[in-house]
Amino acid sequence: MENLKILVVGVGGLGCPASLVLAEAGVGTLGLMDPDKVELSNLHRQTLYSTQDVGRLKVEAAGEFLRSRYHRLRTVPLPEALNASNAEKYLSVYDLVIDGLDRLEKKFFLNDWCVKLNKPFVHAGVVRFEGQVLPVKPGETACLRCLIPRIPPPFAMPTCQEAGVLGSFSQAIGYLQAHQALGLARGKGPFRLWKVDSWKREARSILPERNPSCEACGKGLSAKEMTETGCAR
Repeated sequence: MENLKILVVGVGGLGCPASLVLAEAGVGTLGLMDPDKVELSNLHRQTLYSTQDVGRLKVEAAGEFLRSRYHRLRTVPLPEALNASNAEKYLSVYDLVIDGLDRLEKKFFLNDWCVKLNKPFVHAGVVRFEGQVLPVKPGETACLRCLIPRIPPPFAMPTCQEAGVLGSFSQAIGYLQAHQALGLARGKGPFRLWKVDSWKREARSILPERNPSCEACGKGLSAKEMTETGCAR
């Protein structure tokens, strides 16, 4: 596990708990990618930060917190947004990727690049009382586009900050995401889609089927299409 290199894209409500679990598990290197600074409104669900970190870059504050607890951990701060010009550069050097992004259109962009580069990743999303986690092993399992063939228009769906979410529920989904990432890293399947509804107190897992006509893991997207689906933060 100490040789494992994992990139966390988005160090917010999902990326914070996922990073903590991965560090506790003994992952050797965590890349932390996020262009944002810590805000007071983040603190109820982003537990790597305190009031003293408000105004600091998230990747610096998160890295400092994690290294203070796990001295063998190496963190790589990447204070920028993932986009078409840097996706291959950063994704290609890691063994596995954590999707901690806040917008659905960004999640599709990350999905497409991970599939293109044959990079295992774990998608997760949470809004209000509902959350989901999907581990993806390109070429073997269903990807995000297999489940949702058409990408919604930018900003069609609210982020958890806009729609509201319980901090404890966001953390729970992040923990589940990290757990699935560790299983994916060990090659221990089956890799299932987890759907959780905290209001109804329900959780279920589904073994999704690959879509042979999927634009990402089926016929594939052209470089131009992949560039166009990438949305600047």
